[in-house]
Amino acid sequence: MELGPALKQQRESLGLTQQVLADQLHVTRQTVSRWENGSTYPNLDTLVELRDRLNISLDKLLKSEEVPVVPVVHQISRDVQLKRRYLRSLIVIISMLVLLASLFGLLSWGHRNQIEMIDRVNPFLSTKLGYGILPTKVTGMADTYVSDDSLGNGEWLKFYSGQPTKSARWVLVKHKGSYVSAVRVIRRNQIPLVMREQAGSIYLKYHQKTDGPRASWKFWD
Repeated sequence: MELGPALKQQRESLGLTQQVLADQLHVTRQTVSRWENGSTYPNLDTLVELRDRLNISLDKLLKSEEVPVVPVVHQISRDVQLKRRYLRSLIVIISMLVLLASLFGLLSWGHRNQIEMIDRVNPFLSTKLGYGILPTKVTGMADTYVSDDSLGNGEWLKFYSGQPTKSARWVLVKHKGSYVSAVRVIRRNQIPLVMREQAGSIYLKYHQKTDGPRASWKFWD
């Protein structure tokens, strides 16, 4: 017996209408009707549920004495392949989202903690030119606040520079986040007028408190 007639026969033997069976399977009555007249076939999950609802074996549902069940088998095969394809696609999408989230997290952590190597390759940071003032004497790396615009936006940076003189104590710094790519010691009159106030006239040190996981800064002359 073909699939459609087998479904209809078993449904009627249990006293179920097409609508009742459709409600149990969460499909429309028209869907059940198309299964029974052979115009469409249920997918694999629905076949398993039909087996349970109608108390009929899959072997009986799929076995045909007159017409080969190739269309049904192909339908089931396509359903299985589609599910596997969807599953693979879902895994790829989730993996990409996790990778992107991890990348964004790493870039954010690197910028927050001034990791030069990470800031250097961070595509979300732009290269800026900023101005700052050096201490009277530089030993090793200079550590100063570099202003990037006339509103005072900028950050503390560490970099190597030449020894300042009395007249040339300011620096022009090219940087991308904490990554400094170029430094030039300059005179105050070489700083654009709108940036002179931000560059300052007195070197300010900073003190990093160690009583918590996050550093806070305190300035003094």
